Amino acid sequence: MQTQRLYRFGQYELDAERMILRGANGIAGLPPKALATLVALVERQGEVVSKQQLMEIVWPDSFVEEGNLTQSIFLLRRELGKTADGDDYIQTLPKRGYRFNVPVGLAFDEPVSETLLEEAAAPVAPGGGVSLRLWLGLVAAILIVAAMAILWRRETSRPQVSGYTQLTHDRALKRGRLLTAGGPDAALFTDGSRVFFTEGSIDFLTLAQVSAAGGETARIEVPFAGPQLLDVSQSHSELLVAGQAQSVAAATLWAIPVPAGSPRAIPGIDAWDASWSPDGRSIAYVNSSSLFLAKSDGTGARKLESFPGLAWMPRWSPDGSRLRLTALNVQGESNSLWEVPVGGGEPRPLLKGWAARGEPAALCCGSWTPDGREFVFQATRSGRSEIWSVPDRTGPLSWMTRSVEPVQLTGGQLSSLAPVVSPDGKKLFVIGQQLRGELERYDRGTGEFVSYLGGESMDFANLSRDGQWITYVAFPEGTLWRSRVDGSERLQLTFPPMSVMFPRWSPDGSQIVFYGGGGGPHRRAAYLVPATGGVPQPLRQGDGKIKEMMPNWSPDGSSILYSEFPFFSASPAKIFVHLLDLKTHREQTLPGSGGHFAAQWSPDGLYIAAISVRSQQIEIFDLQTKTWSAGPKGSGFLNWSRDSQYLYFLREGQAPAVVRLRVSDRKLEEVVSLKGMRGAGRLAGLEFGLTPEDDPFLLRDVGTQEIYSLDWYQR
Repeated sequence: MQTQRLYRFGQYELDAERMILRGANGIAGLPPKALATLVALVERQGEVVSKQQLMEIVWPDSFVEEGNLTQSIFLLRRELGKTADGDDYIQTLPKRGYRFNVPVGLAFDEPVSETLLEEAAAPVAPGGGVSLRLWLGLVAAILIVAAMAILWRRETSRPQVSGYTQLTHDRALKRGRLLTAGGPDAALFTDGSRVFFTEGSIDFLTLAQVSAAGGETARIEVPFAGPQLLDVSQSHSELLVAGQAQSVAAATLWAIPVPAGSPRAIPGIDAWDASWSPDGRSIAYVNSSSLFLAKSDGTGARKLESFPGLAWMPRWSPDGSRLRLTALNVQGESNSLWEVPVGGGEPRPLLKGWAARGEPAALCCGSWTPDGREFVFQATRSGRSEIWSVPDRTGPLSWMTRSVEPVQLTGGQLSSLAPVVSPDGKKLFVIGQQLRGELERYDRGTGEFVSYLGGESMDFANLSRDGQWITYVAFPEGTLWRSRVDGSERLQLTFPPMSVMFPRWSPDGSQIVFYGGGGGPHRRAAYLVPATGGVPQPLRQGDGKIKEMMPNWSPDGSSILYSEFPFFSASPAKIFVHLLDLKTHREQTLPGSGGHFAAQWSPDGLYIAAISVRSQQIEIFDLQTKTWSAGPKGSGFLNWSRDSQYLYFLREGQAPAVVRLRVSDRKLEEVVSLKGMRGAGRLAGLEFGLTPEDDPFLLRDVGTQEIYSLDWYQR
């Protein structure tokens, strides 16, 4: 005798033998693996079933990622809804597993006669009817095999691209607000006929569009300055845009109708990145290190997850069940991709431990293909970015996929950024970029910028105290060099995969301190290296939780000052400025420095200047009186004049300039306008230096950045 397993709970009836779930609206359209998951939980009602145990039950002979289980739980919760008491049928127990949370009864437990089964399976005497049944069975079997073959081919095919077509020719920077391992993260969006983006220079950002077939770039006017495009609605009738914000500050969200209409602010949400759900009813947004979910009108906001560092670019799966976004990893080593279930569950890193062509890479800026089969993303290593694609192994036929390894889609002379696939799945749009800068100095006599030190592509250039030597970071490679100012005695001090920022000469010219890491044995931290070459040594032994950003020397060379950095902190207001005594290795926190970064020591040793995260104001700490005093708003690098009488910094906005503050009376003076200037380098124009005569120098962008269309197909 065999026993049928028929269960009842709430308004539902589950036939565990036939894998059918019936509710008030009839039979539920759930995939087999979701139903198998439900059966496993129902038959263990009240027990905590671990994720591993569930995966072994539902996928006994296959290796699948945890996302498959998360997807099944999401589909079940969406189908079942809530109990009469407002609870979930399936309860999540963090780090333990799942539990079916409602009483289950047996609706039918009647033995089925073996005789009946035998009769049903017994052969029938030959005849016309039998022949017809045999033929119908044979035809059905052939159709099933053919369908499986088609599905197998579909699921195991991988994408390829070909046929680069340049769409824009305006030489304008397509840029984002955030600075990451690959520079300012830009984003593209498309409705199929147009490609939307943000572009501009340090002083002027604008929304723009270009035909998907190429042509002239057209601006999209908005009633506020500094717009940043975040998303396009599924109906292609509105753009989601953030208003102007500086640094790590959040901004108001706006819905901008296209091609025309009245913009409307979305109240109740402050964000620096966001996206609409596929059904348009929700907005996922990030603020600092936290991911939130709200209704599309801005109400009902709730936190989904927090990350140890900065998070951005939330992207919805086509079925609305998951979000993937970019975040700085736990130790701030580089960008990584994360997946967060919308319906509840543990977030997980995507492609954890994966290395692009055997080399660790910074991952960011991903998006799904419209059919949800692939996820395209950007991987940056050794100063180059390329587009890769990884299959989404969470569908009902994911077991057919041969490999979860990403495939590289782009290559060649140009780096490729910001991938997005057209709604019909036939085109891949990217930003093609060739990075190069030219070092230029402001000539006070002519009032113009002129080539400096041969006009080489030198990022973070810093002159020795005697003005005879220069250290710099080769752009875009990210390696540290030093040479005489005439270019002689050039020596490479670091090598890939280490990437370097913020080098500074010691007062005696014997050492260089810098911030670097990101590969091999070198964690991301401050390092010291002899000017004659050698193995870089960590400035301090730590656990990696404090990032020794922007290190610089005390005037006598006995101590090093360093700041934490807002992008690497879940609580930017809780970062501090630190001093390290190189002889005793004693560390101390600068009094009152909470929420300050970019600290720089004056050459006379009397002051330390820093930028406040909260106010974006420059503040100066008097080392004699131990007090802080507020100054004007500023950004970018801070540079002291040789005589410590002036502090140079950048003014952003619609009138960008290098300005200087006289310390004695706080008088401001514009040194040179940067209007229309295209800055290059890792910080995209936010870094500059001073010559021995206190003339500003910076890295001008002479590279290329345009939008391209590629043909997308599966092989």
